[in-house]
Amino acid sequence: MPVTAPDAALVRWASSIASVRCTPAAIRPWTHARDDAAAVAPSKTARFGEHGLLAPAIIGLTMVARGTEGYTYWLARVPSERAVELHAGSEADEASFTAVLGEAAAPPVRVVSLTASLRTKEGLGLGSSRTEVERALGPGRARSLCGHEVVRYEPALPEMSEAELWFIYRNGRVVAFARYEAV
Repeated sequence: MPVTAPDAALVRWASSIASVRCTPAAIRPWTHARDDAAAVAPSKTARFGEHGLLAPAIIGLTMVARGTEGYTYWLARVPSERAVELHAGSEADEASFTAVLGEAAAPPVRVVSLTASLRTKEGLGLGSSRTEVERALGPGRARSLCGHEVVRYEPALPEMSEAELWFIYRNGRVVAFARYEAV
């Protein structure tokens, strides 16, 4: 998927966020990192499809870039949680990526501020415990990277589409999560 956006300043900023610094593949639509499955082996779960986001991802976000193939990039700050929401998607490629990242400094561009960050249908989000996430999705195989525990989930049954969920924990609490789907 060739992408020319977001620009270098946004890529550097996204890559520097503490909760994803050592796992840039978790937000690869924004960092352009390659998918290194060996770095964080997927945990397969039959409950993946039930784990959707509570609201459409781009509502209330600021569009910050347009890429090739119709990709658009959206961003918002959540100052009360020291967090940001990122989105990248393409109608043509039927691809959608959304992440909520804690431990985030203000982005290098002016964007809208939200009062609270996005949560999942089950109410999972920043601050949720690993126990709560695993109750919803099942046990996850964690990898320790830069002081964070990283778990990557994929659907248990192979599908024609690509999908994954990333949960990043510090001290057993979610500090970042991301969902990627493509047909």
